Amino acid sequence: MLFEECKKRLAGLPAPSILSFGCATGEEVFSLAKYLPQARIIGVDINRWCLKQSASKNSSNRQRFIHPMSQQFAELTGLDAIFCMAVFQRTEHRTESARPTDTGFTFERFESEVTLLDKKLKPCGLFFLDECDFSFEQTAAAAHYEPLEFEGNRVLRQRPLFGRDNRLITSEYSSVRCFIKQVA
Repeated sequence: MLFEECKKRLAGLPAPSILSFGCATGEEVFSLAKYLPQARIIGVDINRWCLKQSASKNSSNRQRFIHPMSQQFAELTGLDAIFCMAVFQRTEHRTESARPTDTGFTFERFESEVTLLDKKLKPCGLFFLDECDFSFEQTAAAAHYEPLEFEGNRVLRQRPLFGRDNRLITSEYSSVRCFIKQVA
């Protein structure tokens, strides 16, 4: 559903640029390529083994895989869409006693990553986030985004959601999965 919406929204672009942030072994990149064969898709992952696996399965010059600490990633800008699916979460946070401060994956770190990605996305770009431990809407970057309205963009989540103070807010909430960046 999200890939279909991305395809629909980017249909008018001859060669959209898409980032799969936290691409693991490339499945998201390869799936996106089926929906948008004309797209230039960059997969980014912190795990070098995953990047090697992704590269070994890649047969297209329209897809590449890079490390987030690389110069290539640092220079990456002007993206039309960014996907962060199940990246900004920790399994440990789903226990009753665990908190973000225990794992080091705090709101501050989440907001820092979101801010970095925001700088790489062009105005009117699409930002897909799903299965996050924190609410994108609570970040400073969210001030210049609007939720997109389409079937399936708002879903009921039954998982922990933590606030800016890293404390549990709720375990059931409505989550928006796609936002559009507004023109400054």
